[in-house]
Amino acid sequence: MTSLLDSLLAPLAKLLVARGILFPEMAERLKAHYVDAAPGLGTEKITDSRLSVLTGLQRRDIVRLRNAPPPEERVNHLSTLVARWQTDARYKGAPLRRRGDAPSFEALANEIRKDIHPRTMLDTLIASGTVAVSDDGETATLLRSSYQPLAGSEDQLAYLADSIGDHFQVAIDNVLGTGPARFERSVHYSGLTKDQITALEKRHEEGQMALFQELSQLAAQMKAEAGAGADSRFRAGAYFHAAEDLNK
Repeated sequence: MTSLLDSLLAPLAKLLVARGILFPEMAERLKAHYVDAAPGLGTEKITDSRLSVLTGLQRRDIVRLRNAPPPEERVNHLSTLVARWQTDARYKGAPLRRRGDAPSFEALANEIRKDIHPRTMLDTLIASGTVAVSDDGETATLLRSSYQPLAGSEDQLAYLADSIGDHFQVAIDNVLGTGPARFERSVHYSGLTKDQITALEKRHEEGQMALFQELSQLAAQMKAEAGAGADSRFRAGAYFHAAEDLNK
């Protein structure tokens, strides 16, 4: 069974080593997730001793981890800002004045986070190529339909963790049969040329972006109309992987 996980663990190990995360740090986080996962496997009443049997962890580790405070929730405020810029009726994806009352970039940024200066948000969006500013510095224009963090940045890593985490959760739930099957599909072929791969990747990107924009607009409309009990979230994603080695 553990050998089947190599395709998952290999890229994860590559990321961790590249980011300077040592194995003991990763092992400690994995212990915590083992403790969290065990009670969800169907046992109504689970003791520390039973957890030790299920996870292979020592009881003292289990007691310590069960009493540890939960990690802080991550929220990507720049992704939220770009989404609102596109979907809110006051902004509609149009160019915005840098400063002043709504509709302006300053007003939009203050709606998202009051503890971060709008200029800091704007500079980050400009650096990532998501937003451009006019020559006179007075108008901000949205260049992309979503915030794409700089390569290697903490924002990019947070986005990776959230996106891959949700995808992995859907796949695992489907394998374990813990609920209704969720849509999780892929198409794969081998024996293609590099030019053919490039053409397929372009078609995939165009089709997915059109669908994502449609879903974003529809979700924004639904959110505006939602009332009490609107406590659920969703994420829909896509990926395209190509390799010269037919075994990868």
